[in-house]
Amino acid sequence: MCRCDLDGAIAVLLRVTAKPEAGYAVTSPMLPELRAEGPTPEEALANAQAAIGAVLDFYEEQGRPLPGHFH
Repeated sequence: MCRCDLDGAIAVLLRVTAKPEAGYAVTSPMLPELRAEGPTPEEALANAQAAIGAVLDFYEEQGRPLPGHFH
């Protein structure tokens, strides 16, 4: 797991795991909707940054509060 800081705004705990078939998957216990993949851990984490933005946009569009970890 690693903590990734997005522009100093928030820190999100991420879990990077090797996929059985190939590549890497990124999930977060802090954002259950977050899913990202890539052929290398670095690319999976880069894809996760974009996915975090999409998940946060989803929360905003749905009028849902952010999970308690962010308050």
